Amino acid sequence: MFWGQINFRSFKMNIQAHSLLNNLDDRSSLQRSNVDGCCLTWRAWGSQNIDRRPVVLLHGGFGAWNHWIRNIPVLEKDFNVLAVDLPGCGDSSDPPKPYTAKSLANIVSCSLDEVLGQDAPFDLIAFSFGGFLSGLIAHSQKRRINSVTLIGSPILGLTGDGPANDLIEVPKELSELEKKTMYLHNLRQLMVHKPESADELALTIHIENMAKARLRSRGIARTLVLANSLKNLPCSLHCLFGEQDTTLHPDLDGIEKYVRDIHPGASFEIVEDAGHWVQFEAPERVNAILSRILTEN
Repeated sequence: MFWGQINFRSFKMNIQAHSLLNNLDDRSSLQRSNVDGCCLTWRAWGSQNIDRRPVVLLHGGFGAWNHWIRNIPVLEKDFNVLAVDLPGCGDSSDPPKPYTAKSLANIVSCSLDEVLGQDAPFDLIAFSFGGFLSGLIAHSQKRRINSVTLIGSPILGLTGDGPANDLIEVPKELSELEKKTMYLHNLRQLMVHKPESADELALTIHIENMAKARLRSRGIARTLVLANSLKNLPCSLHCLFGEQDTTLHPDLDGIEKYVRDIHPGASFEIVEDAGHWVQFEAPERVNAILSRILTEN
């Protein structure tokens, strides 16, 4: 679709995307916590499964809870699902500066104690940058964390070259239509493999998240903090990647070898014909894998 042309079809699809997001948001139960002056916003679904072990979702960099738009409606049928807006993202407030992976993970971990209570066991699923906090959270929550599942997290650090770095800076002074064209380029370059996967829903989520994002996460993502925090993990580990994930440049095999070496019992799933935002681009396959992991663990 050529975004220089405003037509009824694109307008209608935009309305549908907003409606889908708003409906899922409206069905959630909202909780907020305050840790060291940072107010985190949590959304919960699946209250009918309150007696089951909670599933906690961490989104990616410059994102929000809506990174899970195609997964929550499936997971909430069988699980009690909680999705947070990380510090400096979405509807959560900014973390104290200077921040590090450790300080951000501590905020989320303390917030978990508040929203879940001190003793309830839980499973953690983390996408992309959320993964860089997940290992640290697991160690601080070792008394009760059951599993960590990483989705699209560059475990050995995001490299400074490769297609995931070929993004366009979007100037604030441009018109909304001009911005939309540039955001579409970035979405296709970084987040999805198939161009058609960058549909109106994906673009709506991306634009809304970018407008709210204040956390600068790439500096942390270029470190080995995730690789190091996965050592001696106090729970089971599961990894799930899109085969065409550009953030894993240049070596997905090297990531798998590292995981096997430090955590021989870890599961490692690769979804064909999908990119970085694999849970959005291939939701049926990812939802089936997640449901299996959560049920078997």
